[in-house]
Amino acid sequence: MTGKALSRPYFNVINYGAKADGKTDMSLALINAWKDACASKVSSTILIPKGRFLLGPVLLVGPCRSQIEFRNEGIVMAPMNPVIFKGGSWINFRYITGLTISGGGVFDGRGQVAWAKNDCKRNPHCQQLPISFRFDFMKNTLVKDITSLNSKNFHMNLFKCQGMIMQNIKIKAPGDSPNTDGIHIGDSSFISITHSVIGTGDDCISLGPGSRNISITNVFCGPGHGISIGSLGKYQNEEDVVGITVRDCTLSGTTNGLRIKTWPDSPPGFASDLTFENIIVKNVYNPVIVDQEYCPYYKCDQKGPSLVKLKNVKFSNIRGTSSSNLAVKIVGSKAAPVELQIGDINLLYYGKEGPATSICYNAKAYLSGRQNPLTCAH
Repeated sequence: MTGKALSRPYFNVINYGAKADGKTDMSLALINAWKDACASKVSSTILIPKGRFLLGPVLLVGPCRSQIEFRNEGIVMAPMNPVIFKGGSWINFRYITGLTISGGGVFDGRGQVAWAKNDCKRNPHCQQLPISFRFDFMKNTLVKDITSLNSKNFHMNLFKCQGMIMQNIKIKAPGDSPNTDGIHIGDSSFISITHSVIGTGDDCISLGPGSRNISITNVFCGPGHGISIGSLGKYQNEEDVVGITVRDCTLSGTTNGLRIKTWPDSPPGFASDLTFENIIVKNVYNPVIVDQEYCPYYKCDQKGPSLVKLKNVKFSNIRGTSSSNLAVKIVGSKAAPVELQIGDINLLYYGKEGPATSICYNAKAYLSGRQNPLTCAH
């Protein structure tokens, strides 16, 4: 006897009171739809249909009884005024297993007002601006076919996540929008970011302490600050960074290309098996940079060297054009010289300062293949 298949429940936010007028806050409607989907015994879909929807800050929490697809086919807009955000996020997912976010829709953070208020570089007591998406304590998550637009702060932040695939996503913000990192990862493992386009006013992708087994492939980055590991060593007892692969990516018009950064005078730390290969750079100011004297502010404590150990770092088949004549910068730590492999580098500079050059300090380098510019030869 064949059992009858159960139909997949759809929880349309319109049925919970949401209005596609771009003016009525649908927060309560979405929360109520989430509660019903989370309680469903079979996999279900929360649907935001085509139209324009206003959404205030929401917290969507598991664990849930079954898997949920969060499907946005419309344009979901955040409130313009950052003052109404009491927490650190716009849409926060927590403690959920098997979530899918999809639908081809747009999440518009409408960050223009917030950017004008951002004075964090000079004010240590600045207002905490909301991250568009926070993923906390998530497992087996799929994010695909969505656009994150004009976030007030980071577009996406991953914390304590395991097993996430992010594919065919678009992240957009102007090149001068402050702190609009595309994707920031910390204390998370087995994350894949692929076939995506990211352009922001900060790092396209940044990887903090505790990032393990991260794969970044076929990503176009620009504008922005490039793809960065770090900064590491700012705090005591940071988790190690292990197994980062950046492959088959293109960076265009960014201030940095491929970057590893650690703080000077740092507590001990460790990062290893960091691979960057098959990368195209187009008019990038710092195409390859390892900086263990990272100091973004005018006041940095540089009494001692960085104690973050960098081991088994690999740059291979990096090619394209630099917008500065210093195309490769390797500045390791006096206490723990960086151990790296450099092979098949071909970076060209066409400016007035002459051909592309490199600097290399405190490094144990193994060289192979083409070297243009010649790097760490002595």
